[in-house]
Amino acid sequence: MYTLQQLLFSASLAVYVATSIFFAAVRWGHKCEQYAKHMDYYYPAWRVLVACYLSNIIMAPAIFLPASEDAILQLRMLLILASPFFCSVLLFSYFGKIQKNERWRRPIYILSIPFAVVAVIATVLVFVPGTQLQGVFCKAFFAVGGTLGLVYLLCFIMALRMIVQELRRSMEEEYSNPNDFPQRFAYGIMWIPLVHLAVSWITTYIGTPVAMSIGLLALSGISIALLIGVLSPHRAIEVDQLEKMLEPSKTPSPEIASEAPPETVSEASSVAEESAESLSEERKDEIAKAIRYVVEEKQGYQDQHLTLTDLAHKVGYNRTYVSAVLKERLGGFFVYVNRCRLAHAARLRVEQPGISVSELIDASGFSRTTYYKIRRQLEENK
Repeated sequence: MYTLQQLLFSASLAVYVATSIFFAAVRWGHKCEQYAKHMDYYYPAWRVLVACYLSNIIMAPAIFLPASEDAILQLRMLLILASPFFCSVLLFSYFGKIQKNERWRRPIYILSIPFAVVAVIATVLVFVPGTQLQGVFCKAFFAVGGTLGLVYLLCFIMALRMIVQELRRSMEEEYSNPNDFPQRFAYGIMWIPLVHLAVSWITTYIGTPVAMSIGLLALSGISIALLIGVLSPHRAIEVDQLEKMLEPSKTPSPEIASEAPPETVSEASSVAEESAESLSEERKDEIAKAIRYVVEEKQGYQDQHLTLTDLAHKVGYNRTYVSAVLKERLGGFFVYVNRCRLAHAARLRVEQPGISVSELIDASGFSRTTYYKIRRQLEENK
């Protein structure tokens, strides 16, 4: 017969596993009609989410064997590894796809192999007769698992650091469209993995049936919160805009300008050795001229998703120099680009009195969801 604490533990684990299956099923099956054709864009990590939560099924043995020390140890081992592993791969996958950076996504494949090996071994040993996860073997196995857990923790910290850096870049006017990087979602989503990791490791450290029960129920609640957070897309481009961008015959890839003025590119290498503070006034004039050439003459502002990094690449100068000159001479990247857009919109109103608001927004390089916000913000800061 099982004790009340063991039955409570079994029920709590059953709730957590059921919640995980429910999460995976909803994330797999929930496809809003307007986003269904572009799931990988609007829900970058949806496949990884499904895989991670479905893998929690391997924790099920302890549901049916709540008095088995082997089953409890297997669960504790999986909690040590799964939380930092899942949190890392989810962050790397989601924000890696947003940034279109394979460097973010490569750790997913590297981290998956040792996790799968340890998880399978621990699960198989639960059903081997005898107390296989105790004694000398238990200490060695947990030493390996603990080391791997620390590696996953470092990867998780690295993922958080990369997101914080990107948030800092977005706040330092990296983007001309405030919705290009999902700031609000990034701030919110970072707390969920942190809480998940803390609950998992504290629960594992205490290890009593009551503590495990409370921890598993808390993890179930965290999973529901995460599911609610990821059901809605957090991308700036609307479906119709995205589909237009994917039509090569109508909208080729948004190259702002294939080259800056010839004198700019030829001197880029020499500028690289200067510091932003030591730039001469003559050099600043040259950089400002190159910026105006790309943004105004070549109408680079019409790219709705123009970034400071893109602009620096197009003008042929170091990003730091371009940013410094923009702040000193042109009011900053965000202000300058969007003032160019507002000026273009004003010209269009005069030249084409019958133009619709949506056509005006698209032609000027604004995002439909941020046009009024940006206009109001810039008018208030005049």
